[in-house]
Amino acid sequence: VGSGEASIAGVQDVNSIFWNPAEITGIQNAEASFTYTQWIAGLNVFSGAIGYTFQNIGTFDFNYISLNYGQIPEALTTSPTGNFDTRTGNTFSGGDLAVGIGFAKQFTDKLSMGLNARYLRENLFIYSSSLWSFDIGSFYNTGWKGIKIGMSAQNFSTPARFLYDKEETQQTYDLPLVFRIGFSIDLFGGQDLFLGGDPSVQKLTINVDAIHSNDYGERLNMGFEYTLLDIFTLRGGYKINYDEGNLSLGVGVKYNTGPLLLRFDYTYVNYDFLESPNRFTISIGF
Repeated sequence: VGSGEASIAGVQDVNSIFWNPAEITGIQNAEASFTYTQWIAGLNVFSGAIGYTFQNIGTFDFNYISLNYGQIPEALTTSPTGNFDTRTGNTFSGGDLAVGIGFAKQFTDKLSMGLNARYLRENLFIYSSSLWSFDIGSFYNTGWKGIKIGMSAQNFSTPARFLYDKEETQQTYDLPLVFRIGFSIDLFGGQDLFLGGDPSVQKLTINVDAIHSNDYGERLNMGFEYTLLDIFTLRGGYKINYDEGNLSLGVGVKYNTGPLLLRFDYTYVNYDFLESPNRFTISIGF
């Protein structure tokens, strides 16, 4: 997110499952990551992922996202007394949940492919909707000049509908089917790169994603990630054709304790009309 959500080809860790399931092959052994998002309107989003690589088999990933609506004041659609305030004094709640299991395999030293199956459920008052969705992705490391290419398609599923009475005729709606394609370039920080350099000193990566979905126009995400001494990371990004949240900034710190690799990341996304959300992530590598 700190890099403008341009991560389809530039992020190869346990969190890749949320964008491109093929990239979890970047997990060397085991990783766990947990994110808290201070969302708009006082809502909170929690997400996490745990991944493990089995030699000669592939990488497995368990992931989840949850959102709780909190207590919402109940109100009548019309007031029998003619008052403008139609609140009854009662409250109701709701929430969203997505739980998934992903698998990816590195077929060659350059090509990886992955799949993520996710159970989705949404509750609001006495109504609910649940179904399964599937994501697929591919990742290709050209091995030339630090260029990597990624593609993914998310939210393949049957139409959804809210259920209260199964006999009740209800209108169905489709999940937003999202197609992503992007590339990543390491400008410096390794061998055979455009500007060369030692990755243990500094590294600069540029990411660009193009996005097409069935519920919105084409969008473009762009971002960069600069790492110093393989410890401190600065990120920035900009998204084109979005109503809100175009500009994002982020920082990260990595600390190697020997048996554990700890990472802390923070991201700020600028919103003009809504509350600007803050995100905090803690990751552990084993």
